[in-house]
Amino acid sequence: MQIPYEVSPRRDTGLFNSKLGVWLFLASEVMLFGGLFSAYVFLRVGIRDGVDTPWPWGIDVHGKYVFAGFINTLVLILSSVWVVFAWVALKERNWRKFQLYMFGVVGCAAFFMCVKALEYNSKLTKHHGIKLTDNAVLEGKIVNGTSMLDFEATEVSVNLLGGIPAIIRDLDSDAVFTVEWKGGTVELKGPGQVRSWFLRARREARRGLVKERKRYRNELKSDPATAQPVSVTTSATLVAAEPVAIRPGGRIMASYSDTSVSYRDGTTVTGTLQRDGIEFELHQINMQLVMLQSQRDSMAWEVIGDESVKDQFFAEQDKAYKKLRKHYGEKPVPEHMLRSHIINLHDVHLGDHGDHDGKKDHDDSHAGLEVHDSTVREAAGGGGGKGETIVIPREKVRFFGSHGPRYGNYYAIYFTITALHGLHVVGGAIVLLYFAVFGRKLFLKNPEHLANRVEVGGLFWHFVDLIWIFLFPLFYLL
Repeated sequence: MQIPYEVSPRRDTGLFNSKLGVWLFLASEVMLFGGLFSAYVFLRVGIRDGVDTPWPWGIDVHGKYVFAGFINTLVLILSSVWVVFAWVALKERNWRKFQLYMFGVVGCAAFFMCVKALEYNSKLTKHHGIKLTDNAVLEGKIVNGTSMLDFEATEVSVNLLGGIPAIIRDLDSDAVFTVEWKGGTVELKGPGQVRSWFLRARREARRGLVKERKRYRNELKSDPATAQPVSVTTSATLVAAEPVAIRPGGRIMASYSDTSVSYRDGTTVTGTLQRDGIEFELHQINMQLVMLQSQRDSMAWEVIGDESVKDQFFAEQDKAYKKLRKHYGEKPVPEHMLRSHIINLHDVHLGDHGDHDGKKDHDDSHAGLEVHDSTVREAAGGGGGKGETIVIPREKVRFFGSHGPRYGNYYAIYFTITALHGLHVVGGAIVLLYFAVFGRKLFLKNPEHLANRVEVGGLFWHFVDLIWIFLFPLFYLL
């Protein structure tokens, strides 16, 4: 059976089937991205300076990747032009020219995704933030893997009814444990044997629990007064032959002390805490959520332990305040200017004991003012103190993490929209590549049919380009 209007347009709409279908699909895509963009805008305009979690500015967050995003914009625009040229080549019945342009489009998509991968890697692995218990935020980089604890375990208690314990991933291959099981002592070497033993022990524990529950139900039916409660061993303790070094991270760890660590999956580790401090390469200090009159007594200065850093921070505030007073003249400074991010977020340099202009003119009553200037900070990597680190005790930390989706609303929406857009880029590139590699048979049979397919793919590709044109200024420039 021949499906009508695959090549020729319908009389009522003037469109062939696939073109009508892609317009309907793109309408649903507009609603999807429109909802995400709207959520971003409403969250951003609802932020109260100095009250809610600070909303970062794109040019400060993305640093050098603002220029990379601009290059990506040009690349996508070029690819949209080439996909039109590829369609024109099909209309001219020039297969080689069509392939050349289509391979160029796919190459642009690959370049775009490589740049995004570099940017994602930078945010997820090289840039971190630590929020202290008084809401001061330190921006920089966690070094030497100190986001995880250093702990020496002597005993590990596992829940035999739960999932595979996360601690198994932390064990070295030379770790040796003994455990009492089935009336004897079993020796386990390395994470592989521990995992295999746990799976067997869990099956035995679950079978025992089923038998006990069955026994208990039968006793309740026969004589409820003498029924014995269900009793099954649901935990086991692994004893280390020698102390085993483990490094639990914050996502799998519920709590810890000097002698024990509790995992979220119910595993409890007994031993000795070796180090709980976070080694941090400090780049910036953000005081937006610290009361203005409390900034000089912030916990940040105690944690940093370098008076020169404190001097740098307040010297920068003085400079900003003087510019602001000059800007407003006799008018009072608005409250939102007192709490905004530029004056409360400054680059600092550990060990810099140089003089700072404006330090002696500082007025505490006006600390925390905003000034708009042409200076662009690279909050994601441009500060000082590279090579020098501080150690931050975990008990003084409220939250820490990389600049990933967990770091705040901005990053959650940024990664959601950019990753979704990236999936559209990959999907569109795969379809267009399929036309260029496997479309020759259809080209020889019915070149107009292939041209229609490429036209529909090109419409989708133009939509992907248009989404990025909106996305780039919204996230990278504002």
